[in-house]
Amino acid sequence: MVILRFLQSFLDIALWRKGPQDLPASSTLATLALIAYLSTGFLRMRLFTLDRPTALLFICVDALMLGAWLWLVLAFFGRRQRFVQTITATLGVGLLVLLLDVTIRSAQLALGWGNEVSMTWLKLRFLVVALVLGRVFMLALDRGLITGIALTIAIIYSTQAVVQLMLDLRG
Repeated sequence: MVILRFLQSFLDIALWRKGPQDLPASSTLATLALIAYLSTGFLRMRLFTLDRPTALLFICVDALMLGAWLWLVLAFFGRRQRFVQTITATLGVGLLVLLLDVTIRSAQLALGWGNEVSMTWLKLRFLVVALVLGRVFMLALDRGLITGIALTIAIIYSTQAVVQLMLDLRG
């Protein structure tokens, strides 16, 4: 029941009814959110038929970059004390998006849907992530929505760049 309550809180954050400040500043909850995020992210990558080392690289770099960006930006704006709540909210909302990814990819594979479904979802996903995480960052930083969205986009593209660099160095 406690898990469902926190999933409901993450859904409320995604639907703009709550913010990261409404979550407890609990390192235990942040750790559980991280474990769920990493596990679901790994499952998502495997559904896209990535080999295990590449999937692990993607999800680990994603989580590390997310944490590093949040820590640095919160420190820059003098809001370091909000890190635990912000990372928990970010991972929780990310978990919901990953669960949607897994559901859509599973349906695509089971029903034989073409790649146009994936492309449509990726475009919609980018918009959803930018708006939802942009609002989380807006609330955490006490800045505007545009600042939050810009931070979200910077995190997305810098993570992709680091993963690509690591893949190029590996291969």
